[in-house]
Amino acid sequence: MTPGIIAAFIVNWGSMSAAAVLTVLPTMVLFALASKWIVQGLTSGAVKE
Repeated sequence: MTPGIIAAFIVNWGSMSAAAVLTVLPTMVLFALASKWIVQGLTSGAVKE
C-alpha cells in the first residue's frame, strides 16, 4: 500500500476522518466560546433605529 491518504483506488478512511475532525474542531470550539458576542453583533446590526 502506498503512503498517503488517497492512492489510486484506495482511500485511507481512518486518516481522512481524523483530518476532517482536526480541521472542524477548532472552528466549533471558537464558535462555542464566542457565540454570545456573535449573536449580540447579529442582533444589534439587524435593529433599525
